[in-house]
Amino acid sequence: MNTLLIDLGNTRIKWAHCEGDLRKAEGFILNTDFEQLLQKLSLLPRPQLIYGCTVGAPQLADGLDAFCQTQWQRSIEWLQVSRQALGIHNSYRHLEQQGPDRWAAVLGARSLFPEKALLIASAGTALTVDALTEDNEFLGGMILPGLRLMKSALAQQTERLTVSDGAFHDFPRCTTDAIHTGCLSALAGSIITMHARLSLRGDTPLCILSGGDAATVAPLLSAYQPIIAEQLVLHGLAALARNNAS
Repeated sequence: MNTLLIDLGNTRIKWAHCEGDLRKAEGFILNTDFEQLLQKLSLLPRPQLIYGCTVGAPQLADGLDAFCQTQWQRSIEWLQVSRQALGIHNSYRHLEQQGPDRWAAVLGARSLFPEKALLIASAGTALTVDALTEDNEFLGGMILPGLRLMKSALAQQTERLTVSDGAFHDFPRCTTDAIHTGCLSALAGSIITMHARLSLRGDTPLCILSGGDAATVAPLLSAYQPIIAEQLVLHGLAALARNNAS
């Protein structure tokens, strides 16, 4: 099955063109470079199915829909959060409030790591930390600002602090390092907290990290043996496509 997968995020758009389980082409581009994305997609062969997940600007999703209709006479099947999918039960109280990217990442993580309890942390614009039990119950999770959002909030709400890179130190001795260390420690702390909560249930979760800041957070989680798994949303869309084609 010739399938195009699209992950329209807050900052970047990721895509993959697959033939069966084999990825023939893939890439990503900033949302601000939308026209370049359309140029790249126009070079792909006509897909039989197009699966998408969007949390980005609605006009970008509309633009992608219009492009796919014009280019290939195909509509994008945008992921809708559901109570059940791929054997996973979704315990989220209000499904309409759950971001489809979180649900897709859960499905993708399960497709990569079957029969294990999972802690799924996506460190991007925001950090999401979600919990999936060994017996396939999605328990829910946490959302907090990502690394850059935290730094930006400090800079905007205080007079003497600015957005800067800084470096991580156990005992920071300058303000830029103190900000970076504090924000990064907060992200790692939320992941550690979720790991403890799952452990109290009797689960032994794998710690799965994804997103642009995954490699930055990972060293603070060495005791939990984190696994960096990229493009979980695309993996989730691919799993749904395989399931629906079977």
